Amino acid sequence: MKISDLLTYELGESVSVTNAPFTKIGQAEVKLDDGTKMFWLFDDEDNMISVVPDEEELVFFQKIVEEIEPSDMILFQSKEYEFSYEDGGTVIEIQGEVLVEEEDHYVFSDYQSKEGETIRLITNETTGEVVGYVGHTVSEEDIMEI
Repeated sequence: MKISDLLTYELGESVSVTNAPFTKIGQAEVKLDDGTKMFWLFDDEDNMISVVPDEEELVFFQKIVEEIEPSDMILFQSKEYEFSYEDGGTVIEIQGEVLVEEEDHYVFSDYQSKEGETIRLITNETTGEVVGYVGHTVSEEDIMEI
């Protein structure tokens, strides 16, 4: 499925992401500090798809229940994740049920495992709340209509 098609899905509609159902219940548009647009799509199972259309980037995440502290290296489920990337942005529009607040600024830090998995820690700079996700990059071919 093309990224542009995924972003036009209505709330309540479902897709399959690597053979797992994903029912979109919310979407947040984030304007990164460099002006790039990013979208966070949320489902009712605490999963999130992070989409950067300009870079054709799709990352499928599952919410981490445990509290994780940011550092240079994170140990999670017996795997080491090394810090790889940090960026920030402001949520400029939300639809439906999302775990972010409109107009708040968020900083997110990505950590990469040797196996290619990513941990993303998202920090709300207004409240200080940190939410963690673990996931992996997917392609447009990995997302299909149900």
